[in-house]
Amino acid sequence: MKNRNLPYQDFKLVALPNKIIKVLADGNFSQLNTVDMEQLFHALMFLLAYPQSEKQESFTLKKLNTLTNAIKNKTTAFKNKLQNSGLPFTNMSVQFTHDCIIWLQQQPDIKVAFQNFVNDEVDLSGLLSLTLNVAERAETSAGLNAGDLLVSLDVKQPLILDFLLNEFQKLSQPLVKDYLFDKAGLQCTIKPKSKFFSLAYNRFIRSKTFYHEEILKKFDYKSVLDSEINDAVSLSEADELALIKTIKFAMALTNRETDTVTYMDETTLQYFELERGISVAIYGMTSQRQLPFESYIGYTLFKNGFPYAYGGGWVFGQRAMFGINIFEWFRGGESGFVLCQLLRVYKQVFGVERFEVEPYQYGLDNPDGIASGAFWFYYRFGFRPVDSTLRKLAAAEFEKITKKKTYRSSSKTLLRFTESIIELSLHCSQKVTIEKVTGNISKMIRSRFKGNRLLAEQTCMNSFLDKLKKEKITYNNQTNFTEVALWSMAFDLKQKQELQMLADMAFIKPIDPYRYQALLLKLLRNLT
Repeated sequence: MKNRNLPYQDFKLVALPNKIIKVLADGNFSQLNTVDMEQLFHALMFLLAYPQSEKQESFTLKKLNTLTNAIKNKTTAFKNKLQNSGLPFTNMSVQFTHDCIIWLQQQPDIKVAFQNFVNDEVDLSGLLSLTLNVAERAETSAGLNAGDLLVSLDVKQPLILDFLLNEFQKLSQPLVKDYLFDKAGLQCTIKPKSKFFSLAYNRFIRSKTFYHEEILKKFDYKSVLDSEINDAVSLSEADELALIKTIKFAMALTNRETDTVTYMDETTLQYFELERGISVAIYGMTSQRQLPFESYIGYTLFKNGFPYAYGGGWVFGQRAMFGINIFEWFRGGESGFVLCQLLRVYKQVFGVERFEVEPYQYGLDNPDGIASGAFWFYYRFGFRPVDSTLRKLAAAEFEKITKKKTYRSSSKTLLRFTESIIELSLHCSQKVTIEKVTGNISKMIRSRFKGNRLLAEQTCMNSFLDKLKKEKITYNNQTNFTEVALWSMAFDLKQKQELQMLADMAFIKPIDPYRYQALLLKLLRNLT
């Protein structure tokens, strides 16, 4: 489509509908309905992630600002139709965890307010009986519903959220707090105070824009995975805070929440600048939220500053379960290259040589994964079914796809592939899996301690300390030492070098997942 009002005439890199192209050329945004407006916003974001030139980038930014002002001047009724779209000056209606809402409340760009209880019959009296001070606890035994209880406690509407957050903050055990807060079912409204709480303006821009001559589809994925990455960027305090805010806003603006983002240990944040406008932030979790033995490391991938994909890797030595989620408006770009860049970071930083993907990612209980043929997305980059029968079926199907361009695997076949996890195996020599460690421990507890877990923990800890010639553990995190003590007895480890490595791992795990992984790799090499 030719139009002199557009800085690029053919849109070689992106397949935009003619309707969108016409609107971009005319600049008449005020007549757009909400569906068209949302589609146009997503198109502008895609263009900013994949600009062809500085001129095109400038043009797109101007159109974005014009569209933002158009929304700002719309009626409340119009904006309400865009709720949960992530567009500027529109509200989000969300149900997040206690810690997530606490953080959001502290952000100057937004206001968070109580909306309602998701469950009209929520037993708020029962929940608050665990937290209220002794003088007011009697109010919870009067059989009042949630609304009447709040009136009785003289908690007015603007103060309900603060009141409930403060009450649940009294619960000292994080998992108990999470469970009970979820039972309360608070629905909250996030109201933006500026355009910066929106998908289009939530960017972390640190380096120059990368301009695209093409959308990269064909490349040697093995060369990408093997190529060295530069060291993590040394961020200023201001840049680090901006990066964290962008990561967390990306979740809130899409009404999503992950443990690694909500419970991020900010001291573990590392940021890598790669090729083609791609950068990757990785981060671990606070000690109270960590998993036993493995390290759950989250990531956010950026494309020319936009949060483009998010997910994480459950890292255990050379092995890692891996998940990727690309935001819908960026799909159709360089998704394969993005996947390989993420795998490259985990391979280079943690020494991962085997990546596994769970069936949900390519179709199990996920109709979109079947409809999109997501299995073949992973297959093209070296992932294969672990099950040998399915591996042969996949090879036969892929040969048909290669020979006949119009051939498509049936939904029935794609569902069969979800009967097995898939893996990308590079140079993995590690035989011990996380399942083997936890399985051996469970087997030991049943056989040697007749299922008495408390006795097993105490006996293993005493034995572990005795072997190390220590009378007691002086470190604060007892949980990690219990884990390695169970591991040591389940695998009958006796060499002092191995026992000392386990002790060092227990000490370092709560504070540094990178050093923990290095120690774990060393131990697992000894056990292979």
